[in-house]
Amino acid sequence: MRGARGRREELITHIEELILSGHFGPGDRLPPERELAESLGASRPLVHAALEELAARGLVRIESRHGVVVADWRREGSFEMLLSLMSYGGGDLSPRLFDSLLEMRVFFETETARLAAARRGPEQLAALERVVARERLLESPAGHAVTELDFEFHHAVALASGNDIYPLLMNSFRRVYERILDRFYSDPVVVPEVFRLHGELLAAVAAGEEHRAAATMREILEFGERNLRRILVRGPAGSGDGAVGAGGREGSEA
Repeated sequence: MRGARGRREELITHIEELILSGHFGPGDRLPPERELAESLGASRPLVHAALEELAARGLVRIESRHGVVVADWRREGSFEMLLSLMSYGGGDLSPRLFDSLLEMRVFFETETARLAAARRGPEQLAALERVVARERLLESPAGHAVTELDFEFHHAVALASGNDIYPLLMNSFRRVYERILDRFYSDPVVVPEVFRLHGELLAAVAAGEEHRAAATMREILEFGERNLRRILVRGPAGSGDGAVGAGGREGSEA
């Protein structure tokens, strides 16, 4: 049976998702605690405790006699807010937040690839080679199996960089990262080019070519973003079944 702490965490997650998805934006007023409690099937004390935690993270402001207002968490958010973003597992991110994530990946992962070419050792190179070999042997290159291989490849690049923080960041973003990739790989047409580019990046890292490694990583990310935006708008292979809402410009690969 769930305890009060577990129920409070569920409420925190639910309200976070309403804000991170853009359902409520900065300056918007949340429903009164009584209404939230009724709609969420929780007691008012639990809802109040959840809102206090969200206020501590910088996601909302509790204003005396004025209720709870969504804060501009980009200005007021704490480190706990960053952790919430990293572990976000709800629906789509708001367009601005989604685009910010994509931009961050370009800066972060191109430098990771450059450092991997400069610093990788035999063990790190062998790990990258194993992932690429598994990609080539994959019998059904589609769906979550490809997502998992893609994450392993990028995580292996982060480990090869020699920077201890980079793989931790990759791990922290894994949930939201895989949600994006599952949508990207819903179209199997993209898989051969992604795997080809992974092979190109492996070759650059093996040769110690820093500029080529960074340029290839940028090519991987740009190919992914371009195609995920297409998939989100039209559905896999232009079927017209895609759901827009993960981003205003729409998305990225791995």
